[in-house]
Amino acid sequence: MSPAFILKNGRIFDGRSFLSPGFSIVVRPPHILAITPHPPSHLPSIDLQGKVIAPGFIDLQVNGGGGKYTSLEPSEKSFRQILNSHLREGTTSMLLTIITSADETRRQAISSMQTIMEKNQSLLAGAHLEGPFLNPSKKGAHHEPWLQLPTPDLLKQVSEEGGDTIKVITVSPELFTSGNLDILLDTGWVLSAGHTTASYESAVSFFDHGGLMATHLFNTMPSLKGREPGIVTAIFEHQGAKAGIIADGHHVHPAAIRLAQKVMGDRLFLVSDATFLGQKDGEVHFGPATFRMKDGICYNQDGKLAGSSISMSRAVQYCITKAGISETDALRMATYTPASILKATDHIGNLRKGVLANMVVLGETWEIEKVYYEGEPVE
Repeated sequence: MSPAFILKNGRIFDGRSFLSPGFSIVVRPPHILAITPHPPSHLPSIDLQGKVIAPGFIDLQVNGGGGKYTSLEPSEKSFRQILNSHLREGTTSMLLTIITSADETRRQAISSMQTIMEKNQSLLAGAHLEGPFLNPSKKGAHHEPWLQLPTPDLLKQVSEEGGDTIKVITVSPELFTSGNLDILLDTGWVLSAGHTTASYESAVSFFDHGGLMATHLFNTMPSLKGREPGIVTAIFEHQGAKAGIIADGHHVHPAAIRLAQKVMGDRLFLVSDATFLGQKDGEVHFGPATFRMKDGICYNQDGKLAGSSISMSRAVQYCITKAGISETDALRMATYTPASILKATDHIGNLRKGVLANMVVLGETWEIEKVYYEGEPVE
């Protein structure tokens, strides 16, 4: 464990707003000891020279990275490679996503995550189960033969398998009865609407019933129409609904990101939906499917987008420099809001006394310059 130190002369973003100038962060790994204008003089200090320091980013939808894929090689070794590839890019807490897979793959993935979480729960916050209860007509890049209809027995089986490891589950609301939704609500998992044809009325009912989230807003869901407002309008209107959005310049137009942020405010947050972080152009063999990477964009055999190749830091940078989102909103979308969905703001997603010292230092162009994980610098 490293000794205590001070970070001074930085623009401190605490998760929701920028602090006034003149404050320093006192770190005693793994926690923040204080944020104060009068740090102790005997500790070594690091001069940030006016750069932004913010909480480490939190990503609720990570499919892969570093050449490994959560739903293809569900081993502890593979998962650690994925986690480390995102950590180096400033994501200090994340959910690994298990997409629609064979039952045994899902069970192996959950078991491997449980092993990692027993040793280190800050970096791996849990699992996001995306499927198999998805509408085939909005399957996106999911393998249709593995999609399943929700039945009480199957839902109870998945609930028992997931236990405390699964934190979020993406489902298509139109496939569910209220009784089947109750089975999932009893787990304590966050229910997220996605890969869906849900009408406005069906979506409102889902959120009224306890659904809290929507998965990759605008993607794999009907677009907003005047006579068919659909799920997008329900997400915009319902004050209990939060939504992730992929800001990579390909999945969602920057004007749509601006509109969503303007309407939803702090209910909107960023996800990378990263599968191919660090992947070079060319063919990618993913289980029974072959994807093609071109200019950093991945397509399946039908020409549909299949995950992203960005990190959360790139999403923040894109929002600020291309989509016209304010610095405060973009940073909050990657820190405090996703932490609040995990009910984890007591230890991640913000900078204050007592929380874990997970932090990123950002340069003038919003590039990652330094990452601290539990107070330790990440190489």
